[in-house]
Amino acid sequence: MEDVRADLGALHARMAGIGSRLGGDWAEKLERQLHLDLGTAECAYWHSGYYQALADVLDLMTKPQSIDDTADMPNLCLAAG
Repeated sequence: MEDVRADLGALHARMAGIGSRLGGDWAEKLERQLHLDLGTAECAYWHSGYYQALADVLDLMTKPQSIDDTADMPNLCLAAG
Protein backbone atom coordinates (compact mmCIF):
# COMPACT_ATOMS: atom_id res chain seq x y z
CA MET A 1 0.00 0.00 0.00
CA GLU A 2 2.89 2.32 0.78
CA ASP A 3 4.36 1.73 -2.71
CA VAL A 4 1.05 2.61 -4.34
CA ARG A 5 0.91 5.89 -2.41
CA ALA A 6 4.46 6.71 -3.45
CA ASP A 7 3.67 5.92 -7.10
CA LEU A 8 0.50 8.00 -6.99
CA GLY A 9 2.46 10.82 -5.40
CA ALA A 10 5.01 10.63 -8.23
CA LEU A 11 2.21 10.77 -10.81
CA HIS A 12 0.61 13.77 -9.07
CA ALA A 13 3.96 15.55 -8.98
CA ARG A 14 4.47 14.95 -12.71
CA MET A 15 0.97 16.21 -13.45
CA ALA A 16 1.54 19.33 -11.37
CA GLY A 17 4.78 20.08 -13.20
CA ILE A 18 3.28 19.53 -16.63
CA GLY A 19 0.13 21.44 -15.66
CA SER A 20 2.11 24.49 -14.63
CA ARG A 21 3.88 24.50 -17.99
CA LEU A 22 0.60 23.99 -19.89
CA GLY A 23 -0.90 26.97 -18.11
CA GLY A 24 2.31 29.00 -18.39
CA ASP A 25 4.84 29.20 -21.17
CA TRP A 26 3.25 26.45 -23.27
CA ALA A 27 -0.24 27.98 -23.26
CA GLU A 28 0.41 30.23 -26.26
CA LYS A 29 1.83 27.33 -28.26
CA LEU A 30 -1.29 25.29 -27.54
CA GLU A 31 -3.72 27.97 -28.74
CA ARG A 32 -3.24 26.94 -32.38
CA GLN A 33 -3.96 23.29 -31.44
CA LEU A 34 -1.65 21.88 -34.11
CA HIS A 35 -1.76 18.54 -32.28
CA LEU A 36 -5.26 18.11 -33.72
CA ASP A 37 -4.02 18.33 -37.33
CA LEU A 38 -3.17 14.88 -38.66
CA GLY A 39 0.24 14.73 -40.26
CA THR A 40 1.84 17.41 -38.10
CA ALA A 41 4.82 16.81 -35.85
CA GLU A 42 2.71 18.15 -32.98
CA CYS A 43 0.09 15.45 -33.60
CA ALA A 44 2.74 12.73 -33.59
CA TYR A 45 4.31 14.03 -30.37
CA TRP A 46 0.90 14.34 -28.69
CA HIS A 47 -0.04 10.76 -29.55
CA SER A 48 3.38 9.47 -28.57
CA GLY A 49 3.10 11.17 -25.17
CA TYR A 50 -0.44 9.91 -24.65
CA TYR A 51 0.62 6.39 -25.60
CA GLN A 52 3.47 6.51 -23.11
CA ALA A 53 1.15 7.84 -20.39
CA LEU A 54 -1.23 4.93 -20.95
CA ALA A 55 1.72 2.49 -20.89
CA ASP A 56 2.90 4.02 -17.60
CA VAL A 57 -0.54 3.63 -16.03
CA LEU A 58 -0.89 0.05 -17.24
CA ASP A 59 2.57 -0.76 -15.85
CA LEU A 60 1.61 0.84 -12.56
CA MET A 61 -1.56 -1.23 -12.40
CA THR A 62 -0.04 -4.57 -13.42
CA LYS A 63 3.54 -4.61 -12.15
CA PRO A 64 4.78 -4.34 -8.59
CA GLN A 65 7.72 -2.10 -9.57
CA SER A 66 8.02 1.50 -8.50
CA ILE A 67 7.78 4.33 -11.05
CA ASP A 68 9.92 6.73 -9.02
CA ASP A 69 12.48 8.66 -11.00
CA THR A 70 11.39 7.58 -14.49
CA ALA A 71 10.70 11.10 -15.78
CA ASP A 72 13.94 11.23 -17.80
CA MET A 73 13.71 7.73 -19.22
CA PRO A 74 13.33 7.47 -23.01
CA ASN A 75 10.10 6.32 -24.53
CA LEU A 76 10.36 2.57 -25.10
CA CYS A 77 7.93 2.74 -28.00
CA LEU A 78 9.51 4.86 -30.72
CA ALA A 79 6.63 4.43 -33.14
CA ALA A 80 3.45 4.84 -31.15
CA GLY A 81 0.47 3.66 -33.13
